[in-house]
Amino acid sequence: MTAVGVLRGGELDLNDQRILEFSAVQLLFLVVTTAWTLVRSSSSRFLYAMFAADVLGASILSAWTGGPSSLLVFLYFPVIAAGAYLLGRRGANVVAALSAVGLVSVALLSASLGEDPLLAYWEAGSRVLSLILVGVLSGQLAESLAAAGRALQVQRVASETVLERVRAGVLIVGLDDQVTEVNPNGRLLLGDVVGKRVTEVFRGAVHHRAWEEVLDDRRLVCSQAVLPGQGRVIVVEDVTELWGMRERAQRDERLVAVGQLAAGLAHEIRNPLASLSAVLQMLQEDHPSRQLELALGEAERLNRLVDEFLSASRRPALRPVDVEVDALVAEVVESFRQDPRFAAAVTVRLEASPAPATVDPDRMRQVLWNLLTNAAQASATGGEVRVWVEQEPGGVRIVVGDRGAGIPRDDLQRIFDPFYTRRDGGTGLGLAVVDQIVRGHGGAIEVASAPQEGTRFTIHLPSGSP
Repeated sequence: MTAVGVLRGGELDLNDQRILEFSAVQLLFLVVTTAWTLVRSSSSRFLYAMFAADVLGASILSAWTGGPSSLLVFLYFPVIAAGAYLLGRRGANVVAALSAVGLVSVALLSASLGEDPLLAYWEAGSRVLSLILVGVLSGQLAESLAAAGRALQVQRVASETVLERVRAGVLIVGLDDQVTEVNPNGRLLLGDVVGKRVTEVFRGAVHHRAWEEVLDDRRLVCSQAVLPGQGRVIVVEDVTELWGMRERAQRDERLVAVGQLAAGLAHEIRNPLASLSAVLQMLQEDHPSRQLELALGEAERLNRLVDEFLSASRRPALRPVDVEVDALVAEVVESFRQDPRFAAAVTVRLEASPAPATVDPDRMRQVLWNLLTNAAQASATGGEVRVWVEQEPGGVRIVVGDRGAGIPRDDLQRIFDPFYTRRDGGTGLGLAVVDQIVRGHGGAIEVASAPQEGTRFTIHLPSGSP
């Protein structure tokens, strides 16, 4: 052994590189096999056999180069570390125990070859203790790393779950102002914006803490916060429905005010108006004249105006029955075609398929007549008004469309407000009443319009009773 004498007592003979080469091969084998087991996901039995072979190799090299006093005893330590990495605390303890057995065997072999037994046992004992300590510490470290990894995995899964299920869109923006990550709801709201600059995605004040966006008739509220050293996070919420609820609440408040006004008007105007109409009727019968006829017409108009006030101020009393909505719409369309005010002005085309629902027929006739009248008045002479009736999931859809002048975008939010009108001589109550009746049925009414392209009202009614 001393003739070989490559590593003994900490002294290295550089004239013989064989042991160094064997040591390098041992370490390389350990690294390669560890990496291979990570890829192949080998069984624990195979791993223990592999580590036993590594311990045997380290023991042979230690025995060859001086026993427990050899510097190559360090080859046990990476084997223990690999055991902790691949098999956790138990693996570290088992590999440390195998290493201790291997080192004790090397010490016994060295003592039997004539070395001082006491010194050999002392060196072996101290190094065996170091192997056991390394095994314990490596096992604890591996267990701590595994626990931290599990905690990070749970946190990552929880974060991904929250980002996937949160109703808001979440965008991660890098320091270069480019979007690096978007959650699923963010893609639904904004599309695939990864890689785009923030100014390409939003048109609002993107350098403020919060701003509003209007994209494709949707109202979005955006807010952002800084991520130190990483950029910023932008949260996008779709408040279109809340905005609509607020507008409906404000509209209802205005209708309450209309109701209070209407009650006063009805009391103060209706009785004198009835007396006035009766007197004018008697005068017209005794002394017919064009002036009296005009006066009677104006009195009737005032009476209708009071009726509209009252209709707009009260929640409509519905008497729902099962009807074929397509037949009801066809009846109203046919009556409208016979009206001399519109018969020669517009053509009404109807496309209807069977659509049963539970509605108040009289109230729905009022809704349809109002919409047809508005469409005819918005159309040029010789224009066309189209009406569709069809079933949709859970209900019925009615569409009334024209190709008239259209409604400016800024006015679309106000057309259902009481007293708002764009037509000379209009009261601004017709669409307010329509909206009330449709909502009284548990339905909804939508409007889509563009200047010079026409207007389309869509009514969604549930199949069941309101």
